[in-house]
Amino acid sequence: KESVKVCIEEKVPLFCAGLGDPGFMIPEAHANGMKVLGITGNSKNAKRMAQSGVDLLVAQGHEGGGHTGRIGTMALLPAAIDAAAPVPVLAAGGIGDGRGVAAALAMGCIGVWVGTRFLATDEGGALPVNKRRILSSTDEDTRVSTAYSGKTLRASYNKFHDLWAESGLAPLPFPTQVMLSSALLASFIEAGKEDYVGGLAGQISGIIHEIKPARQVLEEMVAQTVDILARRLPESVKLK
Repeated sequence: KESVKVCIEEKVPLFCAGLGDPGFMIPEAHANGMKVLGITGNSKNAKRMAQSGVDLLVAQGHEGGGHTGRIGTMALLPAAIDAAAPVPVLAAGGIGDGRGVAAALAMGCIGVWVGTRFLATDEGGALPVNKRRILSSTDEDTRVSTAYSGKTLRASYNKFHDLWAESGLAPLPFPTQVMLSSALLASFIEAGKEDYVGGLAGQISGIIHEIKPARQVLEEMVAQTVDILARRLPESVKLK
């Protein structure tokens, strides 16, 4: 809540809540001219956040990197849209090109929230080893584990997943587990044990094969979306 207080004092334009319902801070945020976004992995929380007064909702499917829920994106989007109406919904989880954007728009979303594809860019904040891991991954090369934060989190598969599973240890409460895994990660990197290193990444890693400038990724994504919606669909889908 201290970080929330700072954001409100600074009057940041948009506050994004990735864990839990931000309803407790919405009245004060709105009083300071801020918008509040909530991220959900199921329709129950989509409804709860909408009732709390969020301005925008991100519905993230199980495919997404980082903290993730149990519902796949295609099943989640229509359920979240219905539950949150009339709050606008962005789609997340498994979106890495214009095909995913077009699908999200067709489902009724107003846009998309893209993570892994922008990690694998020149400007992306991921470590070089994590970028390489995304490029080398297939759609099966990520894992959901509590090893990193104590909560279910999807990351590129690496031997740390096996090490943690074989230990039989229960995760420490969030965020204490983050401190443990971060220290281990730093040690693995320092020792050159890259087989034990893998950053947050989604299943869309399987179609990412090149590090590009973020601008190029965005422009190509938009161009493909427009081509699908304006040309390919009208040409291929006919009503008789």
